[in-house]
Amino acid sequence: MCGASPCSNLSVMNYRHAYHAGNFADVLKHVVLIMLVEHLKKKPAPFFYLDTHAGRGRYDLSEAQAQRSGEYKEGIGRLLEARAASLPPEVAAYVALVRDSAGKGHSAITAYPGSPLLVARLRRPDDRLVLMETLPKEASALEAALGRQRQVSVIEGDGYAALKAQLPPREKRGLVLIDPPYESDLEFDRVLAGLELAHERWPMGTYCVWYPLTDRAGPVRFQRGLERSGIRRVLDVRLGVLPPDAQVGMAGAGLVIVNPPWQLDERLKELMPRLHRLLSPEGTGSTGVEWLVPE
Repeated sequence: MCGASPCSNLSVMNYRHAYHAGNFADVLKHVVLIMLVEHLKKKPAPFFYLDTHAGRGRYDLSEAQAQRSGEYKEGIGRLLEARAASLPPEVAAYVALVRDSAGKGHSAITAYPGSPLLVARLRRPDDRLVLMETLPKEASALEAALGRQRQVSVIEGDGYAALKAQLPPREKRGLVLIDPPYESDLEFDRVLAGLELAHERWPMGTYCVWYPLTDRAGPVRFQRGLERSGIRRVLDVRLGVLPPDAQVGMAGAGLVIVNPPWQLDERLKELMPRLHRLLSPEGTGSTGVEWLVPE
């Protein structure tokens, strides 16, 4: 995951969740992720969830790393301060889940949940989660944050390798979140190759890929590769909070969704401008929801 902030002009992003947790890009990812999970829950059959770059699961935004960047203040911080009545239903559900995840003795700031904890709270007893994390300390922290849960596995290992090892799952329905650190522009090539492999093995799965919007070649190359890949039903969702020509930080973030639920595109076209107004009250930046590849 990457976010809206001074990322050294993103020539080498070296992105770590602890610095950027709760920023506008995290909010975008989590709001849409919850919408995808809630859609899966509409049918009684259990679903499968794979997170290729899970992180530590819970973040203390009052610690020095998060305070130094301050990004969460213009992300989840804005939503926590907003009047509940001003929030769209999907955003209100996300904020409530963030608050509820904190637990006794903590707040939404001192115990901010990452994607694994959000999905773990939303899942039903028979829904199965596989959470990949390559860094040993992060994997251990994730295990501690989750506790022992049936049908939830934390695996220390390569998330891209999991796209082959874990797919297709025994469940017929499910979601794969691909949210790598983008330490260089070459990460876009790894994401595309991994997505092509995963889709070949499990063409009916839903895939959600987070990516940073930068002035470098990676995002454009990634989109062109998707258009040539043969993968159909590819939706692109974008949220920008800085002008496109901003010299510091990142202009925005995007999500590529393969096999999105029916009418998700229409709902996001209504939702994204409202989310943008909440996260960018000055009006800088823009949103977009478009099909990169239709049916």
